[in-house]
Amino acid sequence: MRIMRGLGERESIGTTSTGEDLTRMNELSATPAALDSHIVVPYPGDAGVPMSIISESAQDGPAGTGVDEVTLEVIDPDGSERTIVVAMNGQTTVPIDGGANIRFVNDMYSTALGSGASYGGVAAGHIRVYETADATMVFNMIAAGGNKSLVPHRLIPAGFDLYLKEWICAEGNNKRLTMRLRADCNNDAPPVRQSGVFLFKSVVYCNQSTSGAMPLAYCIPELSVVKVSAWASAINGEASVHWWGILVKK
Repeated sequence: MRIMRGLGERESIGTTSTGEDLTRMNELSATPAALDSHIVVPYPGDAGVPMSIISESAQDGPAGTGVDEVTLEVIDPDGSERTIVVAMNGQTTVPIDGGANIRFVNDMYSTALGSGASYGGVAAGHIRVYETADATMVFNMIAAGGNKSLVPHRLIPAGFDLYLKEWICAEGNNKRLTMRLRADCNNDAPPVRQSGVFLFKSVVYCNQSTSGAMPLAYCIPELSVVKVSAWASAINGEASVHWWGILVKK
């Protein structure tokens, strides 16, 4: 067993009636348009798709002042976990894993800096992972000024169950938000995956406040996805979230 966690944040939250996933994809210079992926993170499907990575800054590369190398924790089409290390090339597209299909990007973070970066360096521009055949279909990102993905979505790998233990969320701009922890599975015993049907697992109102740590007691089965979304009563809310659980091999 081991810990699985998700961290997320979003600013300029809109009043989308179906909610907005807590990611910073709405800050990308070329707003992702496919399936409104700047609002709801898309899912490529069980078979996966070829993916690529690129930065909005030329400084994210070997001689730059930003990130030189990104490590991705991905799920393959068969549900197995894999780690891929990618050398960044600034504003030039880099295919991930030679164009092999990827089912889901669970996490991504910098593991090396460019030769011109200072100690503690971060991404010079937004770094995004997208479908190679459709640059508007964005699956994950590292925001400029950061060194790790703040997309709190996780796909439970094959052969594991996730036991959700706790989450905490906050709103910081005096705009009331309803934040909901969600997963595409039911609450049966044992739970059953309902691909794409994200049922609420916990909900809290925040308005320039933090929820405090909230205990959870849910089992999320293999191949289901956990995520967090916000519903706003007024524009320009800002929110952050952290959840964690124990991933147990069956």
